[in-house]
Amino acid sequence: MPGPLDHLVVIELSTEMPVAIAGMLLADHGADVLKVEPRGGAYFAHELTRKSWDRSKRSVELDVADADDRAALRGLLSGADIFIHALEEGEAKALGLDGESLARDYPELIVSALTAYGADTPFADRPRGEGLAAALLGTMIDKSSPFREGPVYLGHPALHYGQAFLGVIGALTAIRARRTSGKGQRVESSLLDAMLAQSPMNNWWQEEGISYIKAGDSGAVDRFGRTRLVTGMFECGDGLFLQIHTGGQGGFKAAMDQLGFGDRVSVVKGAAEMSVPLSDDEYHIARVEIFDAFKARPRAEWIALFQAADVAALPVLEPAEVLLDEQVEFVGQRIALPDAEFGTIYQAAPAVRFDRTPCAAPRPAPAIGADNDALTDLIARKRGELAAAGKPIDRPLEGIKVVDFSSFFAVGFGGRLLSDLGADVIKVETPDGDQMRPLPDCFDAAQRGKRDIVLNLKQPEALEAALKLVAEADVVTHNLRPGKADKLGIGYEALSKINPRLLYVYLPGYGSRGPKSLLKSFAPLVSGWTGLLYEGGGAGNPPTRSVFGNEDYNNGFLGAAGILMGLERRAISGVGDYMEIPQLHSSLWTTSEHFLDADKQVVYGFRLDKDQAGYNALDRLYRTSDGWLCIACRQDDRFAALARAVGQAGLIDDPRFASPKERSLHDAALLAALAPWFADKTSAEAFALLDAAGVPCEIPAAKSWVREALWQDWAVTSNRVIENFDSMYGHVRQFGSFIHLSDTPGHARKSAPRLGEHTRQILAEIGYAPDAIDALINSGKAMQAADVTGRIQSRVSAA
Repeated sequence: MPGPLDHLVVIELSTEMPVAIAGMLLADHGADVLKVEPRGGAYFAHELTRKSWDRSKRSVELDVADADDRAALRGLLSGADIFIHALEEGEAKALGLDGESLARDYPELIVSALTAYGADTPFADRPRGEGLAAALLGTMIDKSSPFREGPVYLGHPALHYGQAFLGVIGALTAIRARRTSGKGQRVESSLLDAMLAQSPMNNWWQEEGISYIKAGDSGAVDRFGRTRLVTGMFECGDGLFLQIHTGGQGGFKAAMDQLGFGDRVSVVKGAAEMSVPLSDDEYHIARVEIFDAFKARPRAEWIALFQAADVAALPVLEPAEVLLDEQVEFVGQRIALPDAEFGTIYQAAPAVRFDRTPCAAPRPAPAIGADNDALTDLIARKRGELAAAGKPIDRPLEGIKVVDFSSFFAVGFGGRLLSDLGADVIKVETPDGDQMRPLPDCFDAAQRGKRDIVLNLKQPEALEAALKLVAEADVVTHNLRPGKADKLGIGYEALSKINPRLLYVYLPGYGSRGPKSLLKSFAPLVSGWTGLLYEGGGAGNPPTRSVFGNEDYNNGFLGAAGILMGLERRAISGVGDYMEIPQLHSSLWTTSEHFLDADKQVVYGFRLDKDQAGYNALDRLYRTSDGWLCIACRQDDRFAALARAVGQAGLIDDPRFASPKERSLHDAALLAALAPWFADKTSAEAFALLDAAGVPCEIPAAKSWVREALWQDWAVTSNRVIENFDSMYGHVRQFGSFIHLSDTPGHARKSAPRLGEHTRQILAEIGYAPDAIDALINSGKAMQAADVTGRIQSRVSAA
């Protein structure tokens, strides 16, 4: 299919959902993705998710346990660029598909392994499952339920989407390294890495305990403490829900004015509004009185008032409902596909927009084995000639320079991922600094490892310096509101004339044009707008206040993946491109399992139940006599093991439960058959019996494990955690690398830069003499940090 990746051949060994999701991201953007399925399909192959996750792919059926079929798979790999699978390395070795064997037989092949926990972690021997990982790692306890006590099953599959993003970023990073070294390699990203990758904003360790957010339930009403920030979900007078976010200069005061509290809230001038703590009365307003205030008006009135006052506000909708929004329609993100079951379905278009190499409209997902007859021809394909320098490379993205003019989290987080993989990411700030700087852990999570220069772009001499910097860059990123970059002199037309090879990557909230393009965008508003809070609430329930994962992380992931797509296309075309990656697009893509039917009614791909316990009888939490136990037993072999372990072997031969599809159709009966066994035992007793019988299960952790990981030696050794003794916040521990390359590993390092920490260094690199640098700094057109060592003052702490 046309798109930036239309020259790449991908083999997807689709036995787990994240593999299919990763394949979708590549296929959406032009890659030729061949889905290799078990005969009859994997356990999720007959579900509605296939309509999205497998669109634009081809499908063949092969049983990798069969020697002849395995030989056919290896034949397919001989002509492939990327092989994505979910095999643990031990499983892969038994099949001759381990990294060492594949590197020997296919030295140019990139292998992206989406494992459960990674071989270098304490959980390497635990069974795979998104629910199991969420239980084991304490993610189920991260958000409390308003309906009951205890762990909550993840309604939104954030770990699956996060792992798919990491798998694609890792694969495309290795593709870029291959263009230098001429060699392929193995890349690994686990469910554990996906959890860590969606945690750094709220989880670090700092010697005095400072944090902009309280530890514990991240959906709690007072989670921001005395930080001058309101973001959350509120019920309005008509019973409908909205979310607001008061980020941005003057946002908190503007929101309080609309809510009727303006005379009780002080005015804080300048960009650092969030650095001034709330007074006692302001705290009571923002954390208590505000809920009743929202019930004075219906939702539509509140949203109109807030948006007119430049306060970010959006409705909370069901998944796919946003496809009917005027902004989605204006930018062409809603597409129609023919469908055998529904006649027509409506989905979101490919998420990354390229000007020079636009992506084709997706094709409907194939039937299982639709391309079996073409297997011989597919095996005969030859990989395209690889033009590589044949030079050794230490870091996979070394030599890539990114200049980032953005503020806040999402764009910065994407750049931080590229920095960890070896890119030189330079953050350009105004003299006032990024408005997120007052939030220390949040800022550090997005900006760690970068260099920083301060330029007042409103001054011609400072703009000239910025243009010199861009002239040597590979990528420019920003999230300025539409039109502002042009006014500052850093719009696409201006920069592409200076540097025709430049990738100009714009990551706004909603897009460069359209009825919502000028609105503010903050997490978690867009994720609530695109359905995540209803996913987390469960069938028949109101939306929940918070879910694991949001658009800041997802837009960062998609931004990094999109940039890597652009770099790969540029390697072929020799020219740059204009790209758009709005938060709206990434949020639509990460709810792509849901769609609209021919009547434009919402269809859930799968849905959390009313008890917030799981998706179905074999992928859920069960109550025990003293707590809970989570199982993941949808595959045939896992179901059989479970049936025997609970003393109901007859379920195996029951025609109602003969296949994953039949089990789903008779889910209520299966749930009724299994629940009494769990209720009669303690969690420990049930776990011991099932685990000994090889049944995948976990007891949900009583508290989040993520901060404990910061103190694990294995996490430091694997570069998943890094420690800094001399950051501007003092002694800190924070999360590092989430993507692990076998031959050219990334290397997470450093803390976030001080404001203007590298101004002199960067100006010298682009040709400024010392006296010219002095002139820029002395005139206030540039700024160098007065001290690049020691602590800075941080008054923001919700702890």
